[in-house]
Amino acid sequence: MDDRKRAIESEIAGLKQILTSTDYKALKFAEGQISATDYEDTKQQRQALRDKINELEAELETIGEGEESEDAE
Repeated sequence: MDDRKRAIESEIAGLKQILTSTDYKALKFAEGQISATDYEDTKQQRQALRDKINELEAELETIGEGEESEDAE
């Protein structure tokens, strides 16, 4: 399971990097420099990234719980 855990952590890191790369667009939108229409695609992409990150983090938790129960035995 260690390999799977590392793979998930690596994927999460990559997704967070992509999310970070779009921060400037979120700031421009927040400051009113781009319209809601112009920001919509980025907004949807960022939400999809956050959803995937949350899904992977939940999977990591279940892996961690499985390891804890294996250690208890």
